[in-house]
Amino acid sequence: MTPKSLTCLSLLTLSFTSLATVIARAEVFKLEPIEVNAPPVHPSQQLRHQVEGAFDQTRSTSTVDGSVIQNLNPVNNLDSVRYNATGVINAPFNGDRFGGGTSIRTFGDWGAARSIDGLPAFKTAGEEGGGYSNSVVPAIAIEQINVVKGGRAVQYGDGTDGGVMETRIKSGRHYKDHLAGSLDLSTAGDGEGVLQAEIANGEKQWDYYAAGSWMEGRYDREPPNLDRQRILNGVTKVGFNPSAATRVELLGLIERSRPDIIRNNNIEEITVDAVIGGLTMDSKIDPRTSVRIGHLYADSRSIWDARNRDRSLENFITFADGFYTAPLSSSITYNGSAGLQHKRTNLLRDNQWDNTFDDISAKWINAVTFDKNLTLTLGLRQTWFNNDITLNGQAQPDNLQSDSVTSYEAGAAYNVTESTRLRTSVATGYNRFFEKYGNFGTDALNTLGAGDEVVESLSLEVGGRYSWLDGYFDAAVYNIEQENVPRRNGGAIESVTVEQTGLELELASRLTDRLTMSAGYMHIFDVEATRADGTVQKRDGFVRADIGAAWRVTQKAVLRARIENLLDEKDFGATLEGIPVNDSGKIGRVFWVGLDYTF
Repeated sequence: MTPKSLTCLSLLTLSFTSLATVIARAEVFKLEPIEVNAPPVHPSQQLRHQVEGAFDQTRSTSTVDGSVIQNLNPVNNLDSVRYNATGVINAPFNGDRFGGGTSIRTFGDWGAARSIDGLPAFKTAGEEGGGYSNSVVPAIAIEQINVVKGGRAVQYGDGTDGGVMETRIKSGRHYKDHLAGSLDLSTAGDGEGVLQAEIANGEKQWDYYAAGSWMEGRYDREPPNLDRQRILNGVTKVGFNPSAATRVELLGLIERSRPDIIRNNNIEEITVDAVIGGLTMDSKIDPRTSVRIGHLYADSRSIWDARNRDRSLENFITFADGFYTAPLSSSITYNGSAGLQHKRTNLLRDNQWDNTFDDISAKWINAVTFDKNLTLTLGLRQTWFNNDITLNGQAQPDNLQSDSVTSYEAGAAYNVTESTRLRTSVATGYNRFFEKYGNFGTDALNTLGAGDEVVESLSLEVGGRYSWLDGYFDAAVYNIEQENVPRRNGGAIESVTVEQTGLELELASRLTDRLTMSAGYMHIFDVEATRADGTVQKRDGFVRADIGAAWRVTQKAVLRARIENLLDEKDFGATLEGIPVNDSGKIGRVFWVGLDYTF
């Protein structure tokens, strides 16, 4: 968002209804739930969710409800995630109405991978090519977004050195003859409009959900680099239930984004296209065993003619998982899973690079619960890498420094009381860091440097959550060390170790039937980068605090207020220690008010 749109008092949200059998409207801004819970899943998926839920009990996750995302910023999902989710390194000036960082807790990468509906993680070519990638999923279609924190290689694979952005799409199972839409008008820039619609229906053996969004905005240098933006996107999710024990889901998404930016006083057009498709089948073999098989395809392309940029990232991922649960005794329960995955990624960059990355992995996760109070977890993943690098039509020598990586995760969670739960974990992540090809010239192939290495991370965390009927308080302290981070140094790629330590606090509470509040606090104490010669560069840490409230004035009107960046931070870890912070033109503390009115 821009300063103008953040302080705007005239944001208007309209919801219209259909004449379908059951009258319904798009999601309105909710005062509840304080703790976001996903709706019930199909019986064939219950065991998978149980096993994954048990394994996640020792880890940190922040969740944002779909109604918040749709109503706070329906054109940029990540901007709304920043509303009350800690861990996302996304400063107010780091993006604008559409952009924003996707890094979670870490500074040694250029953004976390994303997962949609629990599918394997992947990356897109949007923002890396100069455009935006935060609007692939229409806001109206989002059930919730989970900011999954810390190294997550065991469950998600590549791009997980700091965490994963996981988006959950609505399901037609929870609707009956539903047709709804919304129109959002904003004074951002010279005016902005977002029209969204959804249709859904659920029957015993089949269901469908479909949604689309069209957005047009003119900004005239508010923010300074943006002139105009157009977005057209859509999603379809179809489910088929051959029996109570089997479910097949087909997911499809498409996006066309056309930002016109201002660079050197010239208007330059960027085009971003994305197509994502997923096919999965869950089957419950018996009360203790289930399987899931599936395939994910994700293709994204970004073109910026003025800078001769033409970049695409294509993913083919095939996977299979088995899930098992069993009581080991009257007080001990075991939940476990094993799986295989093949991922092929093709990277095309500026008509120079044509790279293919073939990765095969096997994973194994386990969770043992004692007396419903203590949970111990252990997970392992082995990944084998293969690179096929082509530059200007010439195959390049294999310079991959390691052809495999072993990832692991272990943790413990304990209920001290019915309302207080403590957790601790150690986990690893890894990142193929495709972006280094071309961003460092041909240096990634220079044998004088570190060559081509896979970034690996180690996360240590201690945390706890105190919950009550109308709220919760969550705290976490963590340390993440990333190794083999590529940086340019003297014509060669050098491997740098980046270490960051931080504290995160979250609070949400329903104060009355009409009033709720939320607050987030994140403090990264220091960021250190250690070069191969032992030289250490330190960056100043930063503190970010946000607090907001929502008041239901009437059944149709909700008034929202928020102070973002309460402590007026201007740097956000961008300046070397000891050097004065250049805060010229940077947004600091921001106060904004919004009104949601449903007709």
